[in-house]
Amino acid sequence: MVSGSSSTLARSSTIYTLSEAVELHESVPPDRWCITRADLKHLRQEVQEAIRKGEIRPPDDGKDNFETSDKVFGPSVYTVNTQHIMPVTDRVGKVSWALMMHPDGLECHLFISHAWQEGIFEFISKLLHSWPSTALHAWCCMLANPQNLNIGALLQAPSSSPFALALQASSCVLVLPNRHCSIYTRLWCVYEAYRAHEEGKTIVIGRASNRRQLFRTMVVTAMLGLLGMAVGAYMNSFHMPDMNTVPVCLAFVCVCASISLNQYQCRMILNRSGAFMCGCLVVQWHPICNDSVAQDYGSIVQRICWIIGLTLFLFLEVDRENGRAREQEAAQLGSGFQGSVIHATCSVAEDAARIHEEIGDKTAAVDYAIHVLLAAGMSSETLREVARAGVDVSGAGHAEIALPAFVFGTSLVVVTRIFFLVRYHLHPPWYFLLELCASLFARDDKDDEFLPPYVVAARINGGASKHRTKEGVSMASAGLILAR
Repeated sequence: MVSGSSSTLARSSTIYTLSEAVELHESVPPDRWCITRADLKHLRQEVQEAIRKGEIRPPDDGKDNFETSDKVFGPSVYTVNTQHIMPVTDRVGKVSWALMMHPDGLECHLFISHAWQEGIFEFISKLLHSWPSTALHAWCCMLANPQNLNIGALLQAPSSSPFALALQASSCVLVLPNRHCSIYTRLWCVYEAYRAHEEGKTIVIGRASNRRQLFRTMVVTAMLGLLGMAVGAYMNSFHMPDMNTVPVCLAFVCVCASISLNQYQCRMILNRSGAFMCGCLVVQWHPICNDSVAQDYGSIVQRICWIIGLTLFLFLEVDRENGRAREQEAAQLGSGFQGSVIHATCSVAEDAARIHEEIGDKTAAVDYAIHVLLAAGMSSETLREVARAGVDVSGAGHAEIALPAFVFGTSLVVVTRIFFLVRYHLHPPWYFLLELCASLFARDDKDDEFLPPYVVAARINGGASKHRTKEGVSMASAGLILAR
């Protein structure tokens, strides 16, 4: 079946002859065969339209029995290439899809490493969501290479292939896992990892957007916080200030347990329970102070602190959901990977022989780069160096927002409260200064750029020890703020 997208063809104002197409690819450097985010969105619309019209359908060989109503995964890249990209580019003279859209080429900022087994919608959604903000253009093999020309001639020498040249020109490599198998069971993806290691490139793992899950969990957690406020208002009618003790203890137990556990279901229960307790304390909290001015102001400040506590649990839920999404992508990236790239396969025996010959005795180094990627969520030259030194880099490529937001909120409250006490000549007790110091010590106030690599790794280590220690210091600060 021949598929042709009229809107795509309309965007290409030139129809090339075969010789002109070959000349165009020879005149434009391979590392400039790039696309933009807008091109990907356009491709997604074109594929959806082609599926609706029946121009893209499950192939007769049964290798891709996708559902035409599936908007999450869709047909595989193999199917889209055969039934859409090749027919469309054939009608404009057999140029690549990238040069059809941008005949002069685009500067390469981002290199995409992926296997063609994934669904096209899965591929596009992960790429768009993970696209670095500093990158304008990306090089992707299925769109960069001229699928209707003699691609084999471009791959005679892997080191001078379009893959190698584009990766060398890029500043970052984005790896896109899929639900079928690890991309590192494919030899060309292994070669890309080898080139990235040789060039000292940073490799990061892409993932699909989880904003729906984030929105749902934040709404549920916030509603539990509001329910806690309603319960706190009801408990106020009993005029029993000592009832503060139970929710305070439970809130601290929840936060300590949540930052100590790795089981996502338990963390969800703890975070939502903690949000309920903080919501209850926002309304129910009764400060004990003899000075009327300090009591009024203290009541406001301490209730704000419990609102900050509620926000902490909201952000802990965000971190939990993001962590689960990252874990799923890492599991996909490692699915079927046998621990070494020597087990990777290639559909063309000649390509396999050339790639193995070029990698040579550096197989162990490539294996190590991939293992760092799986453990840390990214693989950079610095991370690989410090991992060899024995530093645990697990999770080092991931950022969490709960701790920085909580430290900022508590620090702001501490500074404001000290200013108020000085302003009204109410001498602050010694532990107010301790509050400020605890918050300051819980911050990273040095630029990692000026630190030795092993110190950088220790500071960015995403393992539990550093994260939990800092979280504990910040919670101690909060406890002092709420001292009665």
